[in-house]
Amino acid sequence: MWLANHYFGEGPGIDKNTPKPEGLRLLLSVLSREWWELLKLNLLFLVFALPLVTLPAAAFATVLVTVTMVEDRNVWLFKDFWRAFLSRFWLVTGLGLIFAAAGGLCGLALVAYAEAARESLMFAAPLAVAAAVSAALPLYAASFMVALAKAGEAKFGTVLRAAAIGVFARPLPPIFALAFVLALWLVHIAFYPVSVFMPVLVNFSLGALVMSLATLEGVQLGFSRLQSRSRYRTTGKPETQSA
Repeated sequence: MWLANHYFGEGPGIDKNTPKPEGLRLLLSVLSREWWELLKLNLLFLVFALPLVTLPAAAFATVLVTVTMVEDRNVWLFKDFWRAFLSRFWLVTGLGLIFAAAGGLCGLALVAYAEAARESLMFAAPLAVAAAVSAALPLYAASFMVALAKAGEAKFGTVLRAAAIGVFARPLPPIFALAFVLALWLVHIAFYPVSVFMPVLVNFSLGALVMSLATLEGVQLGFSRLQSRSRYRTTGKPETQSA
């Protein structure tokens, strides 16, 4: 009887007054809760990204799943991944090509202006602009993926603006997250071949989780501000909050 009550009885639960974890505590909480799903998610990404042309859609599906994990909602791994992969396939594939082309142009501009700056300091300014755009591009791409995962029925233009607001309003967390992702790959390179299984097991899903966590708050702020502006245009009055 005691064993049955212990097994089937309710657990201690969580105090409703306990503050929700944030930042690093939230990341550790998600890792402790979803580590096995993250391993499977990494393999799922690799399988779906193998044709290369499907890489943007696979990346978006991975981001959507990690956003679900961060928000502590139920994850049905393959079902959620497959639905996201199909629902935004053409959109994110086209945008992936645009981001890739923009990144390539930024790389060429950096090389060209760096060479020119050695001959004349007048090229230092365009070199700085090219470097800034090159740094901002992956941050915006990550923010856009999270914004698209949170878009619901929002229009495409709203998603673009919310992602931009998120980057400019909360730039430091995505910068630190991007540095962590780069460090993860540097560890893989530095310790190769010992680290040969890192990309297979953790690099992609863990990187997506860290970037999603870092950009989610800014994206939510972006959607909130755009919604407030929309209500203001409709009513002619600023949105007020009740006590």
